[in-house]
Amino acid sequence: MAAQTIASRLGISVKTVSRASAFLSHTGILWTGKSGWTLTSLGSKLARLRSTDTARARLLLRDHWQGSWFDKRALKQLASGPMEDAKLAEALSTGLPGPRERGLYLTEWMAYALLLDRDDQGLFTLPSSQSAATTSGPETTAGPFGVLDPLLNTPTEQFSALPDADFIALMGAYRTVFASLTPKTQSQSGH
Repeated sequence: MAAQTIASRLGISVKTVSRASAFLSHTGILWTGKSGWTLTSLGSKLARLRSTDTARARLLLRDHWQGSWFDKRALKQLASGPMEDAKLAEALSTGLPGPRERGLYLTEWMAYALLLDRDDQGLFTLPSSQSAATTSGPETTAGPFGVLDPLLNTPTEQFSALPDADFIALMGAYRTVFASLTPKTQSQSGH
């Protein structure tokens, strides 16, 4: 699809579409061709999931982007402590071609993809599983409850304050995690 078509459908400028598309292409969501842009398989899956299950969409991106150059760079920057948006964005975009906004796009999308956390002051921090792995030594890869740590350590009031749709999406994401952690028996695997 051409930039002009996307801009007119979304009611934004062609310049905005071009800037965002460069980032989305770089992160594997769009593919740039001669006649415009096309969603990659990741982009198609993401578009479908975002409209039905945002929690699984976030997990999809996390799994796809974990270990990418920008994930490694962010983790290295945050190893010494929390950082403000602008400072982390600048560190991520140093040496990259294109607009300076690219670093801000990365920080926001990485937070969406659960690769970064924010503390009470709104500063970016290492995700809880990463900080536990960093402080506990090389043999530990997650916090005391592993992947369930955020669920088991979140106060009840915080869950109660979630809108219904967010709560359902969160529980759906954990259902996906539980399903992936449950060993398959012969009757489950169809043998």
